[in-house]
Amino acid sequence: MYDYKNKILNQKPSFSHSALFDATSDVINDFYFSDGIIKKLKLPLTPIQLLKNEPLNENSLTTMKIWMGPFPIIWEAQHVEVSKENGFTDIQLKGPMKLWIHRHNIIKINDKQCLIEDKIWLEHHQGFKGIFSKLFFSKISLLILFKYRTWITKKEIKI
Repeated sequence: MYDYKNKILNQKPSFSHSALFDATSDVINDFYFSDGIIKKLKLPLTPIQLLKNEPLNENSLTTMKIWMGPFPIIWEAQHVEVSKENGFTDIQLKGPMKLWIHRHNIIKINDKQCLIEDKIWLEHHQGFKGIFSKLFFSKISLLILFKYRTWITKKEIKI
């Protein structure tokens, strides 16, 4: 397993987003642990082909082909710290970024509400290789993605 904690220990995330849901953490967890979740949470008009999609468990892998404009990019992620009570972390093993660590915290607020807190630590490659990731994974691009994910999650769980 990739030792990611040393990379992010005491570092502020590159990006964070939080959203409050009028739903129990169980409902949110069921949604996030469901089959087909990746395709539900991707932005429209973003072609994705799932090459490998293991059920979300400790050390499970997801490999997908994502088109960044006309260029297909293979992205492989490993899931760690997987917990139906607290969320999970995905770590890019192969993909467009030099470093990508994404923590999905699912926090129970009370019996009727929970908070989804996404924290991303990322680094871009230098030079030509980093141009696409800097365009597609800028802070504004990530904000749009996570606002969309909040909207689609609320729509899918009918709140």
